[in-house]
Amino acid sequence: MSKADSSSKTNNNNDEWASHPAYRNFVNSLSAIYTKRNYTHSFSKYYLSKPENQRLSLDEILKKNVKLIEAEIIETIIYMKETLNLSFSTINTFTASVFHFFEINDVILNKNKINKFKGEYVTNVEYRSYFTDEIYNILSVCDERGKVAVLLMASTGMRVGALQDIKLKHLKRVNVDNQGTHVYQVTVYANFPKDKYTTFCTPECAKIIDNYFELRKRYGENIKQDVKSGNWLPPETPLLIKTFNKEKYQTRPIKIQSDSLTKYIVFKLEEIGLRKRQQIIGNSKEERNSKAAKFKNELHPCHSLQIFAVTNMQRSKIDTTIREMLVGHSTGLDKAYYKPQDDEILKEYLKAVDSLTINNEYRLKKKLGEYEQKSEAMDEVRQQLEQKYEKKFYIFQENIEKRFEELLQKVDVQKLE
Repeated sequence: MSKADSSSKTNNNNDEWASHPAYRNFVNSLSAIYTKRNYTHSFSKYYLSKPENQRLSLDEILKKNVKLIEAEIIETIIYMKETLNLSFSTINTFTASVFHFFEINDVILNKNKINKFKGEYVTNVEYRSYFTDEIYNILSVCDERGKVAVLLMASTGMRVGALQDIKLKHLKRVNVDNQGTHVYQVTVYANFPKDKYTTFCTPECAKIIDNYFELRKRYGENIKQDVKSGNWLPPETPLLIKTFNKEKYQTRPIKIQSDSLTKYIVFKLEEIGLRKRQQIIGNSKEERNSKAAKFKNELHPCHSLQIFAVTNMQRSKIDTTIREMLVGHSTGLDKAYYKPQDDEILKEYLKAVDSLTINNEYRLKKKLGEYEQKSEAMDEVRQQLEQKYEKKFYIFQENIEKRFEELLQKVDVQKLE
């Protein structure tokens, strides 16, 4: 069989597998879209595409002897680890996907035995947090959309994968003082009930979001917020969109994918010298990934922004449970028994705003506002004191004059002459 015939056979099998009830069970039983994408890719690439499986239907694969299936999986793990040099996380995704496929189709495998061949998780690098000035330098070379993405992750601890699904209806403007300062309450993973949570961004980030919307309006996009309800129109519009065409107005905004955002931030890191571009050559994606692992940087383009957010929330002494809620982490039993109101969560979050603010201009404006409020309060107190003591002085003066008149009445003026 020629290479073309083999490729055609594989493509035909892929179509048959995708329409098979067993494969549909596999896909439809996965709730998160990212898990679906990763599991289906890994399962198809490393198990279904094995030469011995390409000739078989899914019915024939499911009827195999369990011991044979286990042996095939173990053989694949060893190949991925020793020949392809793939990471532990890639191997872990493969085993999770293959376990799920067979389990959902009532084939029980010996997971403990298979897992012993995966080896231990070993990280090549321990990611660190960004420094504030590093984020400032990134922002200095970003466009408006890039600034929104970076500041959202840095001020909320949000994962880059969550950004692409945030829509205008997931933003709620909240005023935090009488000077017009506002933040946005953001609903994250709104379409996934198990993962859904709400968080807040800094006033700095809220201002950048407003600037981004104004830019999009100038290029013909019809974005507006209802004054009475605070609802955004149109509500289904993505917060972050693909770069619009500046010559022809974009009438239907298309969301940007998280992979594109990550690549964008990597490019900006290279531009300001925080990351070196490596020329990685290989015959296959697996070989290139293996070589790329050797050049891992302690500064992750997106995850280090999450570390920055969590670290500064902790430094600001935010309530531990509320901090975990703000960044979408599990809170254990607290999730069932501790139900703080939105204003309580916001009050805690505001403790960290100074630490999470990147541009000193915003921090100085806040301090100036606080000083102005204190100055106004001091002026008010001074005026009250002046009025109080002025009144007392008049009373004292009236008493002196009255007393003087009384003394004059008692004195015989002619005798004094």
